[in-house]
Amino acid sequence: MQRAPVIAEGLFSYQFGGSERVGVDLAVEFSRRGYPVVCFAFHGSDGPMRAELEACGIRCLDMSYARFRGPARRLRYLWNFWRMLRRERIGALHVHHHGALILCGIPAWLAGISSVVMTEHGLQALRERADARRLTIRYSRYASEITVVEPAQAEYFHRALGIPLRKLHYVANGVRLRPRSAVRAAALRAQLGLAAEEFAFFFVGRLNPVKDLGTLLDAFAALPAEIGSRSRLLLVGEGGERAMLEARREALGLSRRVVLLGARSDVAEILAAADGFVMSSRSEGLPMVLLEAMAAGVPCVATAVGGIPKLFGEDRGLLVPAQDARALASAMARLAASAPLRERLAASALAHVREHYALDAIVDRYLELLGLPPRTA
Repeated sequence: MQRAPVIAEGLFSYQFGGSERVGVDLAVEFSRRGYPVVCFAFHGSDGPMRAELEACGIRCLDMSYARFRGPARRLRYLWNFWRMLRRERIGALHVHHHGALILCGIPAWLAGISSVVMTEHGLQALRERADARRLTIRYSRYASEITVVEPAQAEYFHRALGIPLRKLHYVANGVRLRPRSAVRAAALRAQLGLAAEEFAFFFVGRLNPVKDLGTLLDAFAALPAEIGSRSRLLLVGEGGERAMLEARREALGLSRRVVLLGARSDVAEILAAADGFVMSSRSEGLPMVLLEAMAAGVPCVATAVGGIPKLFGEDRGLLVPAQDARALASAMARLAASAPLRERLAASALAHVREHYALDAIVDRYLELLGLPPRTA
């Protein structure tokens, strides 16, 4: 019997992140479908996502670009990437973000890999940087298919970058559905030091400028006293803005009410402790963590950027303008003040995620684009 082709899943890094979550989930599901899978990260050799993959029995390679130095750095990396593809007998390659094609496109072409799928998660860098647009136009020829997580991104790739429509596909992020347990939620809240009467707002993501967490802190500080006094804000994640956020928290007098939990490996589980989820981003594609919150039955408030308005629809979450602390505070207060509103939003969001973002159907679609059947023989 012919051996199933090996799928290589190329992450941006092994650290926590939305695209990394998508890649890890796909790698695990490809393996469950019977495919041999190897993973690597373009930027980094270790991290919690690598530990999660290896715990699932998936072999992880060290293909970090940072390992290579000197004037011939790029050329040496391309040579080593080609050798990896040949050594591992890779039959199909899936990578994330346009920059990945710069590092893998030519080696994959030279290795004769006909199925190379690149998934784009956001357009901020492409809109802001001419060099990113130029390089994407140049290297997109090495992708057999390009997927986007929000339909408007496909239009941008076609009109602004000239990518043929036949090569562009909208494939939503997929999410695992986890039943919410009141017992588990109570145990998690106790671990986090949350009293039963406290309203817990959660944010999960990288602590970087695009998430605009300074505006979130301003909004939390502006909550009406009767709501703010019984509310906590928990920020899950790490990033370059941590020191700034700690200083801002102290300046606003929020040291007791705002907790920076750092990076966590149990994001999908810890969301069970949340009463509400809030996202203040200036730019997004289709945020994986927002889907996870909705799948966990947590009512959400988020800025009207990227694919979030379509995701929320008419009654699946509260939308606010980006960089507007007053509007964000008002929406957070509405959520905290009304149990019926929370129940309605959560139920509607969960039903929508179950119908449109269930992971199994998304895995089927990626395997189709990689030219592979849904399951091995």
